[in-house]
Amino acid sequence: MKTVRSHRRQLLLPAVVALLSVTLAGVPAKAAACSPESTTLTLTAFDNKFDKDCLAAPADQDFTIEFSNLDRNIPHNVAIYEDASAQKKFFRGDLTDGPGKQTYSVPGLPAGTWFFRCDPHTEMNGTFVAG
Repeated sequence: MKTVRSHRRQLLLPAVVALLSVTLAGVPAKAAACSPESTTLTLTAFDNKFDKDCLAAPADQDFTIEFSNLDRNIPHNVAIYEDASAQKKFFRGDLTDGPGKQTYSVPGLPAGTWFFRCDPHTEMNGTFVAG
């Protein structure tokens, strides 16, 4: 009986480890689930949320963000930082009162994965990929 339990543990442990590896490996991939396709990006704010949680542009190339704020009488913007601490700023767009639109001209960013957010509403945020 003891040999059967030991054998089951030997079979079960690798399966559990494999499952955890697949699950954990999927977490970072979700954070950077977009890739650069253009130098013209779009982003919309509505109901205090962005319509995307990932933006991407080619590295080291200037790009634009066509920003639409659909929240009436609520100002939003788009800012890009090195990380969620927002200590190192790459770009900060002017606030746009809603409803309103603005096209931000953004200098090219070095290759990497960065963080974007709305400065007045920091819960509105996502991943920015330059690559």
